[in-house]
Order: sequence, then structure tokens, then C-alpha cells
Amino acid sequence: MLEAVSETEEPKRRQPDPGLVGTTLMGRYHLVRMLGDGGMGAVYKAADQVLRRFVAIKLLHPQTAENPSAVERFVREARSAAAIGHPNIIDILDFGYEKGRPFLVMEYLRGRALSELIAEERRLSIERSVNIATHSLAGLAAAHDRGILHRDLKPANLMLIAMLGDNDFVKVCDFGFAALVQPSQRIEDGKSLTPARTLVGTPAYAAPERLRGDDARDPRMDVYAIGVVLFEMLAGRRPFDAPTFRELAKKVRFDPPPKLRHMRTDVPKGLEYVVERALAKEREDRWASAEELAAALVPFGGRMILREALPSDSFTMDLLRLKARETQQQKVISPDEAEQILEMRRKFRAERKEREKAKKDEAAPRGEDAAKREALRRDEARRDDAKRAREPSSVDSDSLSLEIDEAPVETSASILRSTDMHEKAPTVPAPAPAMPAHAVAAGHGALLPDQTEPFQGVIPPAAAVPMDATRSFAGSVAISVLRFVSRRFGERALTELLASLPEAPREVFRYGVAATDRVPFDAMTALVQAIDARLGRDDLHLVVQCGRAAAEGAFELMRDVRPPSPPPEVLLAEMPRVLAQLVVGPELRVGRMGRGYGRLELDERGEPSLAFDVFVIGFLDRALDRFGASEVEVNLLTSPALGDSECVYEVSWIG
Repeated sequence: MLEAVSETEEPKRRQPDPGLVGTTLMGRYHLVRMLGDGGMGAVYKAADQVLRRFVAIKLLHPQTAENPSAVERFVREARSAAAIGHPNIIDILDFGYEKGRPFLVMEYLRGRALSELIAEERRLSIERSVNIATHSLAGLAAAHDRGILHRDLKPANLMLIAMLGDNDFVKVCDFGFAALVQPSQRIEDGKSLTPARTLVGTPAYAAPERLRGDDARDPRMDVYAIGVVLFEMLAGRRPFDAPTFRELAKKVRFDPPPKLRHMRTDVPKGLEYVVERALAKEREDRWASAEELAAALVPFGGRMILREALPSDSFTMDLLRLKARETQQQKVISPDEAEQILEMRRKFRAERKEREKAKKDEAAPRGEDAAKREALRRDEARRDDAKRAREPSSVDSDSLSLEIDEAPVETSASILRSTDMHEKAPTVPAPAPAMPAHAVAAGHGALLPDQTEPFQGVIPPAAAVPMDATRSFAGSVAISVLRFVSRRFGERALTELLASLPEAPREVFRYGVAATDRVPFDAMTALVQAIDARLGRDDLHLVVQCGRAAAEGAFELMRDVRPPSPPPEVLLAEMPRVLAQLVVGPELRVGRMGRGYGRLELDERGEPSLAFDVFVIGFLDRALDRFGASEVEVNLLTSPALGDSECVYEVSWIG
């Protein structure tokens, strides 16, 4: 929980105020004893006089409190950790000032740092090491989903407590060096609190690119640090050590890590590969995310990270309420329509159960052969993706071409993974009634099967495509949603999903979608519904995630809203104009607006769709979050799809 300092250089320590123990801050927090002291501040155990519980308080030293940058970084730590809201992240309870010195109130953890455990036991068992790493990765995954990097992961910042029957439950602490994945999205002045080319964190756990002066904010920096921690738990020592910073930096940048199996013969070859890949010198060669590294640890006793990135329990309850109303509403539609809906859901649920069973069976063997095969398979897939990304392609980077027949996808991997998610979303052109829906969705500039040149004509439909031609989505929205599916569930799942669509929407996506195309409204809503039913739990959660992905893809469009960094109120007021450039047909209107509050009305201008209504929830949630709002709640109060007369949203947030 203390500020990290270079372990190769002795920091200049400032003495804490000895008279603070026994005093009370803000008339509420009585300081009992000092737990530790760092370069920036000291941590105290305190008694909360109001709620009658112990808390931990981090108080800046007087000299540090005189530095505006240090104070701002301290405030960022409080906001970063508080915004994540995950069991594996330390809870932030309060923030205040005492005689001009800021202090942070955290949950009091009855446990010990991982660094103490390693110092005491040296090497930990494989099962215990993997369990601790998985806990840490779960917390990181939640932080990364909120756009927050830790940048100072090390055993001293991983606290082990007894919780939920696990004596090694991890709480990730000290977000003092936390950075935003895309800082310009949230920091109004666009300034970094860390000067350019300045190393943050502890050098022994810093990724090689950080030691090269690379300032790119990438979650794989934290993946590398967890790789070092996992190596240290297994080997009893860090992969790289040196008496000076210069020597240490040289080893981290250029030397391969020692072989784990040379230090410890009971480490499986597959696990050795997992750690080595986490410690890859180039970020492109590492595990792509915290979730992917956690999945690679499953054969050795780890567990998959299951998370929905939901903002609150009340949000979950709202979706359950909407789902219950949808079920009730289906009772008034025709028996044939109801049976078709039920049959589709039964089919998707049966397929999901089969996939989950197959996944468990695949993860069950823990022998070296199974682990080695899985490691080789992942490595081969990574090399193939990298090869395709390097090869010249005739497919435009703003298009997505997928073949969804029996043949596997060959071109989408490099496109999905290399194109910037935050490309500027194009303005949707006015509807062109003379152009058939299936031709609009064909993706001009995308390649059809067995073609080497872009197709510019009209595709004859294999069957009639009875879709509403007056409403459509920008192709960029569809691409953002498809990328979300590919990155979260894998390319095979995306291919199978598209193949499972009803005939009309399947034909739309079969021939590719370009960012400048229009995708029929019905095809897009069918895609979103299938994602929720087939890859989710048919409870609308993934529909919200699709809306969030669309907002991420349209970020550059929203940044055109003036002023350059608008407060959430301004963005919400401009949301009708933003949505109109992404979706033709439906009209969004602002009903009421106030500080931290808004009421919106949606006219779908056609057959109502609960999937679209919920999709808009996710879009609004992510858009406001990216422009500095916190604790965003978007509630769908009424919906014509549920039998109501109008579609109304209530939005609230903390500025």
C-alpha cells in the first residue's frame, strides 16, 4: 500500500509526524498506530468512530503535500481504485484533508503482503502460486476494463487475506502509479502526471518497453509484471536482478529469463511456457490480456475469469426486471412467433451447455502432454495471426470480411486485432431506397469468397431479404460489435455465431461489412440478440456490452462535440445528434436535463425492439463514462417492446 521505489536505490526517507498517533482526523478517524512509511506518505491503522470499525489511512507527508503533482497523483490513486469496484481490488472508503494534507481511507486488511510470504517460504507450491496469480489477474482484468493500468505490480502490493474460504485471497493495492489506457479520454487537460520517459514502478517488475522509454499505455505491461511475480513465487527469486539500475535495465531488455525447470524440476513444461510468454520482450508476443493469461493457467489449477463488467447490482436487477417483462409480453404475441423464439433459445442453450462441457473436459487433464499441446496450439495460432498481419492484404482496414460457410475464417483475425477500435465513425448517409438492403450490407471494398479483387456490384440474394429499408446502422457500429465478440470469445465463436443467424441477417454479414456501409436495422438487432442468447445467458447483459463496444468505436465522433472535453451534461445533450450519425431512423430526444441527471426519449420509428432499447443503455453508459462521469446509471423506464406507449431513459451520474 506504500509508494513503490526503486529497489536498486535507497530512497530518501521523510520522517512521519510522530505526534499523529493518538489524534483524530476530521473528528472521525482515530489513529491507533503506524503500519508503514514510504517516500510519499505513511499508512496508519485507525478506528472509525462513526461506523465503529478499523480502517487503514494513507496520509501524505507534509513536504509531499506541498507538491501539486504529488497531490494530484494521490487523488488519482483514490479515484482509480474506487472506480473499479472488484473483490480483488482494495476498497476505497473515504477521502479528505487534514490541515491541508490529503488522506485516503481504505479497508483495513487483516493479512500479509505476498512479499512477506515469499521471504518466509521462498518457493510456493505450484497450485498456490497459480491461485494467487489468478486472483491478481481477476482484479487486473476489472481494472483494465475500466481503462486503468496499475503499472506498479509487485509482491508488496498484493495483500493476502482469508476470504470466501480461501486463505490466499488477493487484494491488489496501491494504485499510486495508475495510468489510464487512453489518458486523453478522461484527463481534462490532457496532461500526464508522470514526465515523459520517466520510469514509474519498481524496475525489477517493469516491462522492457518501459525501460526503453516507451510511454504507450498497454495492459500487457501489467501482464508482464504478473509474469515476474509468478516466476518469483515458483523459483523463490526474480528472473532478473542486478546491483545497479543500469545493469538491471540491460538484463530486463535483452536477456532471456532463466529456465524455471532448471531451478525447479517439478514445474511442468507447459507452465514454464506460460510464464515465458508472459515475460516476452515484445508486448505483441505476450498474452494479450489478463483473461488470456488466466485461461492459460487453468490446466495447472487456475480458473477462468468470469466477469460481466456490470456497474452495479441495481443494474443487474433492472435487466432482470426487463427480461421478466419481455417474457410476459411474449404471451400476447402469436403462438407461432412465440414458439420460434423459444426454439431458438432452446437451441442456443443446448449448444452453450455442450461447449461448456467440452471446455471443462479440455481443461481437466493437467499432465504435461495436455499442457504442452495447448501451449503449442496457442503459439501456432499467434504466429499465424502475426504472419497474416504482416502480409499485404487487399481488404481495406475499415472493413470486415467473414466467410461463414464450412470453411474456417482466414482473413478476419488480422483485421479484427490490428484495426484501431477508436477510428472515427463515419456519418451515416441518407437512405437510398433504390439500393436493396442486401446490396447495402455487402460491404463495398470487402472481398467475396473466391475473389481477389474488391466487388463493386450488387449481390443477387440467395433468398428474399425482407428487412426494414428505412432504418439502418453505420457499418462502423457493426464492426465494433463484431470485434468485441472476436476479442472476448474468440474467432471460432464469432464464425459459429454468424453461421447460426437466420437466413436474412446471415446473408447480410456473410459478404462483409465496411465502415461506410449501412447495415439493415433488423439484421443488426438479430445479431445482437444472437450474441446474448448464444454466447451469453439470454439475460440482456451482452446486449449492453455490445452497446458499450459501439460507443468505444464511436469515440472519435463524440470527441467532435464542443468544447473539446465536454462535461457529461454537454455530451448527453448532444447525444441525439451523435446517435443520428450512427443509426438512421430512430430518433433520440432530450426530455429534461440537470446536473448529474438527464431524461431521454427514444422514438424507434418502426417495429419496437427491446434489444435496441437495451443496446442504447450500454452506449449511453460507456459514452458518459469515457467523458469523466462516474457511477453512471442508465435506467430504461418504459419501452414499447414491453407494451408501454413510449421509450424513456433516466440517466444519472456523479460528475
